[in-house]
Amino acid sequence: LGQEPVQPMTLVQARSIGVMRMYDEGKIDDKIIAVNLHDPAFCEIGDHRDLRPYLMAEIRKFFQEYKTLEGKDVAIDEIQGVETAVKIIREALQLYRSEIEVENF
Repeated sequence: LGQEPVQPMTLVQARSIGVMRMYDEGKIDDKIIAVNLHDPAFCEIGDHRDLRPYLMAEIRKFFQEYKTLEGKDVAIDEIQGVETAVKIIREALQLYRSEIEVENF
């Protein structure tokens, strides 16, 4: 989350503050919620519960709508906290590293 647009392929220093678990056509499709560490409007946010409820509702609605426009059935669980987000990120990194090792072998 941040106030300024971010161009594709831009690296942004961010802090994960939660995760939204979606089920896209029955498959898990986690969305990490993070804040831009250099954006004064968001840099002090440490947990998704610190965000305005309306903003969280907008985020949830955005993901529901764009998947629906793609003709996909989606379901969204309750937003999970930082610990779950970090666990998912670590698992993804581990999977990525194992895939890289296989490709480079």
